[in-house]
Amino acid sequence: MSGVRTSVFAYVTESPEYRAILTVFAGTFFAELTPAEVTARLDTDLDEGTVTARLEALRGWGNLEVSASVGQVGTVEDYYRRRNRYLITRVGQEVHDVVEGVLSQVDDVRDVSLGRLDQLRAGLDLLVGLDAGTAPPDRLAEAVRAVFDPHVAFSAEITQFFAAINQWQSRFDLDEDEFAFFSEVLVGYVGERLEALRRRARPVGALLETVLPRVPVIVERAADGLAARVAAAGLSSVRVRREPGAVEADWENLASWFLGAPGRPSRIQVLERDAVDAVRTLTQNLTRLSRSGTAGASRRADYLRLALFFDRSDPGSVHEIAAAAFGLAGARHLGGAGGDDTDPVDAAVSWWDAPTAQVPVSLRERGDTTSRGRTSRVQDRSQERRHLLAKRAEAERRSAAARAELVEAGAEGFTARLSEPALRELQRVLTRAVADLGPALSPGASGTVTLDGVRCTVARAPGTSTSVPTHAGALRVRDLTLTVEPAP
Repeated sequence: MSGVRTSVFAYVTESPEYRAILTVFAGTFFAELTPAEVTARLDTDLDEGTVTARLEALRGWGNLEVSASVGQVGTVEDYYRRRNRYLITRVGQEVHDVVEGVLSQVDDVRDVSLGRLDQLRAGLDLLVGLDAGTAPPDRLAEAVRAVFDPHVAFSAEITQFFAAINQWQSRFDLDEDEFAFFSEVLVGYVGERLEALRRRARPVGALLETVLPRVPVIVERAADGLAARVAAAGLSSVRVRREPGAVEADWENLASWFLGAPGRPSRIQVLERDAVDAVRTLTQNLTRLSRSGTAGASRRADYLRLALFFDRSDPGSVHEIAAAAFGLAGARHLGGAGGDDTDPVDAAVSWWDAPTAQVPVSLRERGDTTSRGRTSRVQDRSQERRHLLAKRAEAERRSAAARAELVEAGAEGFTARLSEPALRELQRVLTRAVADLGPALSPGASGTVTLDGVRCTVARAPGTSTSVPTHAGALRVRDLTLTVEPAP
């Protein structure tokens, strides 16, 4: 399962086409779509063959799955068309929601709602007022949820906000709007938030000191929900996500946010200290950027002016501007004839246009081409060769077993259920036999093909039907008689 959980994120680093395809499925509420339907819904110029390849890749990663519903089909073509329907998996839907949520909010500044601390305090007040030994379990469970629900939301918000502050302290490329935001809004806002956070965290810590001695009894008696019932039933193989506060470790983590220990400050204190350091550094950077006429002034305007020179200059002048600004002279080969016939271009061609030069390792690292050391031994590939031969022999053995199973099933009138390999062999010979039959509609017309020791014959017989049971469903061949036998 660990491989599946990580592979479902593989599409994020691949082509944006995968995200577009998953977006089509994410809005369908687990509907089944064919590659043609997906292609029609995409706002791109992808062809159906490319979309099919992308769908198969997503299915391999676990984001999509193939529909198991075939229904009633009249022809082989209809059978495979119905089998070629995709739908999004549950984990694929959740991963898509998480990825799109992160990518859409990665540059957003998220506010911190300190009102969640008031909700947390109210939940602790309710829990303090209950007798952990005699209160009804459902009321205890409700009080525990009233404590942890606002804390989970608060911890996520404040961690993301202060992480953004730590990243902003190294910004040296602020434009006018960003400069105004940092200097006029953010610095004052952080100071106010830190003071309000400190004021509201103190009573929460005092209430936690009262509740913590009762935690073992609360955890034992407040066990509620699906996770508790699964555990009580002894179903260890079923994994259910438990509610926060169901174990003592959750309470220890909650206490670490508001209560410190000797040598270990609370999480709130650590965030305050980091935020103060970050704001101090940010203020220094703002002071530096606000100065003009000194060596510490921002160079942003100068770089924009230089970029304007590059944009408005002709190609010949661009090299001169680059040489004057950065000391980057034009890159050219030194004159001279090529060393041998393998030189792909003339030595006067610019490095910009010429292909990458192949420089020997000794010349690149030591400056000469003198051979050193002993000649390497020829690598022994016998083990890899034996592995490939064994792999090929195993594949041939499986194919032979599948053909033998198909011939045996054909001799018995296809009463036994075919395995997946035998079904693939039947598809291979049946497709070519039908092609040999052609468009002839007269009764008695037949088509025959012989492949790898298997002979397949189909003949027109209106009103007859041949049913082949498989592990994927029944394959019905209508208006045709089907005969599979060993090749003579």
